[in-house]
Amino acid sequence: LAGISLLCRVMSCPNENAWDCAMHMIKWMYQNRERGIKFSSAADVNPMAFSDASNNSDPHDGKCQFGYCVMMSGAPVIAVSKKLNHVSPSGSASHCEYMALCECNKSVVWLRNLLHELKLDELIKNPTPVYGDNKQANSLCVEHFVSPGNQYIYLPYHFNKEVCELGLVDVKFIRTKFNLADLMTKPVSKGVIDSLLMKFCGYDVMTFQDAERLLDVKEGAN
Repeated sequence: LAGISLLCRVMSCPNENAWDCAMHMIKWMYQNRERGIKFSSAADVNPMAFSDASNNSDPHDGKCQFGYCVMMSGAPVIAVSKKLNHVSPSGSASHCEYMALCECNKSVVWLRNLLHELKLDELIKNPTPVYGDNKQANSLCVEHFVSPGNQYIYLPYHFNKEVCELGLVDVKFIRTKFNLADLMTKPVSKGVIDSLLMKFCGYDVMTFQDAERLLDVKEGAN
């Protein structure tokens, strides 16, 4: 998803490097044409989400890439990779992550409303866990404090606080190396792809229990 998003930015003025990248992507797609996403009864049917944002801004407009996915039964039912709508004035990673969490939470609320309409309330009786790898952004979702580092955040992004207070989502920390949304924020190494892609596609299921075991593991905010 991140690769497609980046390639689309140069469609109006492509160069040879962009062509090579596109052909590399098409080759990978052809090699994996018989593998899709796999839903499993062994995985958690209740939704869980992963959110992430890159701090590398596009030099043309200063906006960063973000991505998120919402998983059910071990595979994605929602997956997004695109640019943030606003620039982070200070280049703050936590600001970018907070904006990404807002976009993710919008989709989580939409999915919860859909499941309610389908009379599948047993799947949403608890807050939906939303995992992000920036502790400061996660804390801002539930703590009401104003500082020089967050006083400029647009009010609509504080939707995060509202959905947390309503008990619709539960924002939690997860190490970057286990954050499935990391695949959708930037070009990543083969090692990251090998580690996360099978989990993202549902071939190596990550359960609630797996995610919870990672919460107490200490790592930097990013």
